[in-house]
Parts: sequence; C-alpha cells; structure tokens
Amino acid sequence: MKRMIFKLPYLRFGRAVLVLTALAGLMSCGTSFSDTTKDSETECLKLMNWNLQTFFDSNFDGNEYTEFKNKKSGWSQEKYEIRLDRLASVVKKLDADVVIMEEIEKEEQIQDISNRLSGTFDFSKTYTHAIFSKDPDSSIGCAVLSRYPIEEISVHTMDIRYEQKQPSMRPILQCTVRLKEKSLVLFVNHWKSKSSGAEESEIWRKRQESLLSDLIFQAKKNGNAVIAAGDFNKDISEFDYREAKNSMANIVLHGTHDVEVYSPWILENGTYKLPGSYWYKENWERIDHFFTAGIAEVEDFSAENDGDWADSEGHPFRYQIWSGKGYSDHLPVTCTVRF
Repeated sequence: MKRMIFKLPYLRFGRAVLVLTALAGLMSCGTSFSDTTKDSETECLKLMNWNLQTFFDSNFDGNEYTEFKNKKSGWSQEKYEIRLDRLASVVKKLDADVVIMEEIEKEEQIQDISNRLSGTFDFSKTYTHAIFSKDPDSSIGCAVLSRYPIEEISVHTMDIRYEQKQPSMRPILQCTVRLKEKSLVLFVNHWKSKSSGAEESEIWRKRQESLLSDLIFQAKKNGNAVIAAGDFNKDISEFDYREAKNSMANIVLHGTHDVEVYSPWILENGTYKLPGSYWYKENWERIDHFFTAGIAEVEDFSAENDGDWADSEGHPFRYQIWSGKGYSDHLPVTCTVRF
C-alpha cells in the first residue's frame, strides 16, 4: 500500500473585499440573553449559511459556467433580478444576523443583494457590513453579510507545487464579527467538490481540512469564540467522529494541530439530524456545516426546508435556467451561537 505523506502546504494570502452596503453608516447593537440564569455578558448571534447554486449576474464576462456563457443559454437580466428577489425573500424570512453565501460571482452583486434587503426602517434588521472573496482563477466566491461590524479580515489560500497539480480551490475567508465587547471568529469555507471523483478529490479536501484545523487551533489558543461555516462538500459521516465527552466537541479536524469541534448535525445518540442540506440520488447529504470551537456554543440548528425554496417533499428547489424556476440545490442551514 502506498503511503501518503501530507506536507504542510505553502500558504499565500489572497484578496478579500470589504463591501460598503447601502446603509454602511448604521450600526445595530448586540443581543443579550434576558434569561437571568445565563451570564448577563453572554452574546448570541443567529447565522445562516447557503450555497446559492451558481449565482451569476447578467453580464457575460467569459468566466461563467457553460450554462451561463451567453444569451443563447436563456440567462438574462430579468432572470437575475428574479433570483435577487427570491434570495432577499429567504434572507428576510430566516432573519439571521450573519448571512454566509457560497457561489456568488462578484463583489458588485453584494450591493445588489443589499439594495434588496435595505427597504426597512428597523435599523436592527439592516445588513450594514459585508465582505467578498474569490480566487482570481475561480468563477465563484464567498460572501458575508452582517448586521454587526466585521473586522480583522484575511484570506488563506493553499498553493501546493509538488506531486499532483493543484486544482482550482476556493480560499478560506477569515473575519471577526464584533458585538459590543464580544467577538466571534468566523471561517468561511467552500471545499473542493467531488465532481472529479470522490476518491480522487479527497486529497484536496483533506488539505483544506488541515488548513482549517490549524487556523482554528490558533484562534482557539487565543481564547476566541470560533465558528467555521460553509459548503464542505463532505458529509458529516466522513469526518472523524469522537463520542462527545461534553456538548462542546464531537468531531476532530486533522492538521498539523488536530482540533476538537462541535457539529450540530450529530444527535446525542450518535444519529444525524433530519433533513440534510443536499438531496442527492434519493438520499440526504449533510455537507453544509457549522463547526464551533473555543467558547462558542450552538443553541439551535436547522436545515431550513419550510419555505418556497423547498419543494412539496421538503427537498431543495433547484434553480433551472430554462424555466427560471427554483432557488438552489442546497437548503439554507441556520444556527444560533452563544459566546
């Protein structure tokens, strides 16, 4: 059997863009628990993560996926506007404080989304801060909308130049969400897909896991509340499960420094929460994750399938260009984090 040795990859910093939204001058306050049994200084945030399924704008720049390449595909400004409206309706209904999105084409779209969400006089509901990150060689990137200040932004990209040629991979976007005197370190992920083959591409997901593990280790060592979110293209059953000694950890992420994290997909009896976030070959997959570490704790968690973005059976209502119907092939997932 060939032994595989994972060397620490050479890392380079990528580019993240701080996006000024329509109401960037407005700031809302942190939310404290009213329950007197909890620490009065504890803060909580509701987070939403959603892979939007190839959310391109209506400009044909040449880097789009084949089905969005030109007007002959049926893609148009009108269809883009409709997708914007649908996205905004879901964000408003789920009402998260921080919205994490994968598969957005460019930073200008964040302004389009923010404009759709700005029609309210309730300033506590406005998303006043946003960031966007994309690798220069990639067609799509990741974005974060937040009702609270976003600070300490960095992008971590792998650049591996030995053995196998590295495919295009999205970087890990790191930022800090600030609430009053509390802060939450957030890592946004979109790992390598299995489209080239599950086994063949697993080596790259392992390397992305190694990078994330080392980043969480450093953030946790500094005493932070930490959460990693995104589309990991890896079912929760494929991670290294450890029977939880307490409610704070049930998964081990492997890297130069292994770290214990908590996944809300796993129930106390070791089974998995239903529904999953992705419906594939008549089975639920749980590939969209929240992993907490440090002093962060999950209060509740759900794969949201009660809305127009799910079909009558609760499966994701996949977007189709030819008909203009649908939302995404993933369900949005939400959780509330206390720290």
